[in-house]
Parts: sequence; structure tokens; C-alpha cells
Amino acid sequence: MTDNLDKKVALQLKELEKNKEFLEVIKKSKLSPEEAQRVIKGMTGVNPHMYSGKRISFSDKHVRFGIISDPHMGHRNYRPDALRHAYKNFKRSGVEFIVNGGDTIEGMSGREGHIYELSHIGASEQLRYFQNEFKELHKIPVYSIEAQDSHGGWFHSKGNAGLNIGEELESRAKNYNFLGYDEQDLTLDNGLIIRLRHPGGGTAYAVSYKMQKYAESIDDIAKPDIIVQGHFHKANYMFYRGMHCIDAGALQDQSPFMKKKGSPSHVGYWIIDAQVTKSGKNKGRVEQIKTEFVPC
Repeated sequence: MTDNLDKKVALQLKELEKNKEFLEVIKKSKLSPEEAQRVIKGMTGVNPHMYSGKRISFSDKHVRFGIISDPHMGHRNYRPDALRHAYKNFKRSGVEFIVNGGDTIEGMSGREGHIYELSHIGASEQLRYFQNEFKELHKIPVYSIEAQDSHGGWFHSKGNAGLNIGEELESRAKNYNFLGYDEQDLTLDNGLIIRLRHPGGGTAYAVSYKMQKYAESIDDIAKPDIIVQGHFHKANYMFYRGMHCIDAGALQDQSPFMKKKGSPSHVGYWIIDAQVTKSGKNKGRVEQIKTEFVPC
């Protein structure tokens, strides 16, 4: 184990060898391989504490919003027709904003054969493609998270390239509002808390299992009103522990990787219509909710 860490640290130090002052400090510090690795990761990683979700001005008792997730723009299985269908339906239904569960672009994994699955290769091409695609949603604000260590996040983590994908996406689309990485809360002035999360790992034996275990892990004082979960490409709703839990589905057909794993993709989007308590000790609690999944 130590030998492997030594090799990994050596490779990471080689990437930073131009910074001679940094190397001298590392050499003199007599850090163990594990300690040196943590130092380097701290320098090149995205600091999760620089994001703390977002609060938006929305005081109405009634809220209607749309949910999209996992378009994977730049992959051949991305469904641009599903995005257009969603936007037209959102506009017709009077959706006031959209939340996005992440993996907006496909990224470059470095996995052998992955490049042959792409319609747009490289960060520049995928970002330009995203910019053109998001023009379809230009009149509706989108609040989004991204995954730090997968897909779009690969442009940061692979080779310590350092591209902050969330901020880059935000700079290219006026209606895209980046909340942060992996798990962030969107809080409305009427008290409603919508938690967006993009976990890791594969789909469990039961579609609802990962969401159920996550919901069980949340302390009572930290519970949101609505959870929107991306990553798994599954569509599901359940009411559990007083929270409305929604697996967001995807805007990407089953990829070769998912096909190999025997995991289907539930392609579509959601329209959520909720009535919220505006005052008193139950302010922000959902009095009534209508969840509509639209398969594509």
C-alpha cells in the first residue's frame, strides 16, 4: 500500500515540479506519503466549503418548477429532443424555474473506448455544445449542481487540470445558476428547501433503495422539504420521513456502460406543483404536492 502511495505522490509532485518553492517545502516537511497526498489534493481540489447553496426570492404559497438531470451533452446518447420537449412543456405549464441534478456535459473519462462514445470531444467542444443547447431554456432560470469527481468534473480531476466546470457552465449560459458540487440546498423565501444531490456508485437492486438509505441518514433538524437526486438515471417518487423524495430520471438514453451493467435509463423530466405553508412554525412545509413525470 505504501509503495503505491509513494508512486502516486511522485507522479503528482512531477505535475507540480515547476513550483520549486512548493517542492522544497514538501521535502523539508518530512511528510508521510499519505500526508503529502492530502496536501496536494487540497491544493488542486475544489473546496466544497466555497459553496453553500442559494436562496432565491420566491414568496408565493404556490410553486411550480421543472426537474431535469443527467443530459450528458457531448455523448452520442444525449437526447436533445427530450430537452426541447421539456422546455416547451415547462413554458406551457407555467414553470417558474428549473432544477438540474448534474452531469450536464459528458466529460472525458480517459476510460479505454470512451472517446468513441462521444459526439463532441474535449472540454471546448462540449462547452460550446452546452452553450448552444441551453439557449433552448433561455427564458427560464435553471439552478444546478454538478458532480465534482465524474463526467463534467473529470475536466477538473483528471490530471489535476483544474477546470471548475460549474463556474464555467454558468459563464456560458445566462439562465444557468451554479449552486455548488454534489449536494446543495436551494431555499425559497417562502421557506421551501429543495435539496439537489448527485451521489456516486451504481444503482441498487431496487430503484428506491439508494434514496431511502440517504433519507434515513438525514438528521431531523437538517431535513429538506424536497430531495431531487440525479446520477442514477432513474425516475421515482416516494414520501419518506416527511420529505418528498424524487429520483430525477435523465435526458440520456442507456449508455454502453449502463447496458453492460444491465441498468436502464428512465428518460424524461418532472413537473412539480406544490402548495407551501407561508407562516407559523410550519412555514415552508409542503401542504400539497403534485408530481408529474413525463417520459420521452
